[in-house]
Amino acid sequence: MTLAKPLNQQLLQRALLFSALFCAAALLLHMYLGHRAKQQQLAEVPQRIEQQVMPMLAQSVWDVDQAATQQLLQDLLQQDGIRQISLRNNQGAILLELGNINGVSHAIELPVQSHRTGDQPLGMLHIGLSQAALEQQLWRDNLLILLELLAGLSGLTVLCYRFQQQRFLQPLRQLQERILPAANLDAEDEISALSTALQQLQQQQQGYEATHLRQEHELARHRDHLAELVAMRTAELEHLSRFQHLISELSTRFIHLPLEEQHQAVDSALERIGTLLEVDRCYLFRVTPEMTIHDNQEWCASGVKSTAGFYEDYPISESLWFVPQLMRQQLLAFSSLDEIPQEGHYERERFAEHGIQSIAVVTLSHQGQVLGFVGCDAVNRSRSWLDKELSLLRLVGEMLCNVLLRKQHMEELDNAQHALAQANAKLESIANTDGLTGLANRRLFDLRKQQEFSAACSLQQPLSVLLLDVDLFKAYNDCFGHLEGDQCLRQLASELQQQFPHDEELVARIGGEEFAVLLPRTDSEHALQQAEQLRQRVWQLAIPHMASAVSTHVTISIGVASLDLSRHDSIDDLLAEADSRLYQAKHQGRNRVVGP
Repeated sequence: MTLAKPLNQQLLQRALLFSALFCAAALLLHMYLGHRAKQQQLAEVPQRIEQQVMPMLAQSVWDVDQAATQQLLQDLLQQDGIRQISLRNNQGAILLELGNINGVSHAIELPVQSHRTGDQPLGMLHIGLSQAALEQQLWRDNLLILLELLAGLSGLTVLCYRFQQQRFLQPLRQLQERILPAANLDAEDEISALSTALQQLQQQQQGYEATHLRQEHELARHRDHLAELVAMRTAELEHLSRFQHLISELSTRFIHLPLEEQHQAVDSALERIGTLLEVDRCYLFRVTPEMTIHDNQEWCASGVKSTAGFYEDYPISESLWFVPQLMRQQLLAFSSLDEIPQEGHYERERFAEHGIQSIAVVTLSHQGQVLGFVGCDAVNRSRSWLDKELSLLRLVGEMLCNVLLRKQHMEELDNAQHALAQANAKLESIANTDGLTGLANRRLFDLRKQQEFSAACSLQQPLSVLLLDVDLFKAYNDCFGHLEGDQCLRQLASELQQQFPHDEELVARIGGEEFAVLLPRTDSEHALQQAEQLRQRVWQLAIPHMASAVSTHVTISIGVASLDLSRHDSIDDLLAEADSRLYQAKHQGRNRVVGP
């Protein structure tokens, strides 16, 4: 006996049982639903007759059409559930009767109503209904459905049997032949042996799985370790890459940065470098040519006390060990202050007072000149300095060294440019200044006169000009000599500067003893007043002039002209008018003012 036979029988029995139960349930459901449908059908008979048959029946009865009436009743008798039907008059006499009263379960009466008779019916239609006939029809329908279900389930059972044979029982038989060493057992022993063999295989599989799981755990542990190493290496490389990128960015930025913005940029750079290196202080100490630490900059983490003020104006010669070693080796880095030798105990104690646990400092030097120091301190915890970090700190030192050099060169350039500007200004002043009197010379007067004229025309503002001359100055020189004549002109120039002290007012010596005054935003009235005051002040100087036919003292003549756009097309027109009035003043006896 093979393994497939008992299993096949069991599966076939269960399939047949399921088919029987399914048929019974389907038949009961169909009977229940059919019974309800027949009940509904009987209940709808009166309404259906009223709607479909009664109008035609009333017409045939009214027309006394016996044949049509009988045909209608015969058609009505053929409907399901109607066993007997009769037509009666209003007195109850049977006019026409069809069917058999046997088997009638209940009856209904419907009036044969016509609109011609109003409320009076033509007769009564008596209908006998039979529920038994409907139930018999229902049983016949159920029997047909049962036969159809049995036929369908039989075919389905055969298909399932073939499917089980091909897809389930045959592979199971082959599995039995591979697992069981002997096949001459009854069905129960074969199944038990197969179950035992499967349990053994399951145990072996569990052993394999346990071994595989241990191997996976071991591989996962190695993989996690490698992942940690890779993550650490990646983080380190990323850290170094960010640091290098930062140095490159800062170097590029400092190259194009104006000198006045470098101090703030260094503060920002120290903060970014300190944050990236995860230290508590990052600082730049500048060294002056006198070897004194000055103009320190420092970044400190939150809660960390600054030490930059302690080293401000600190002579580096006071460092007995640390600074000399730093200048010699260019870089000093200590993960712990205990690494500082006994020779540096003074600096070690000072570092400890500042809370330093680890320190790294780089010298900034160029061609033997020490420019400063850049360093980092760890305060909250000690740390070990990686070689790559120290190399990058050297790069930071080179970058900041270039910054200091650039600043030094730019300061030297600024000083040179400032000196050159002063020299140019001095040369400009010499070129525009009269050497004897210190007043503006003819060159500056010619430049300013056109500017003031253009401004007055465009802004519609007043402009006045004074031209003055020392009366009989040639006779003064002949009498007292040229040295006294120069002294007289200097006194007159001093009086002019006092009379016209404002920057916008220009006093110039335009000839030997001839002077001119430009008065922007001054009308003719004020110009005449100022000219008269000047004339009187010069006379009050009481400079002796014995050779003068005008006075015993030096006097001046002044011609005044004020801008009138209707008459003066250019500054030369205005000056010509002032010169004409100066001529008038001389012609009228000198020592006077002639104006508009």
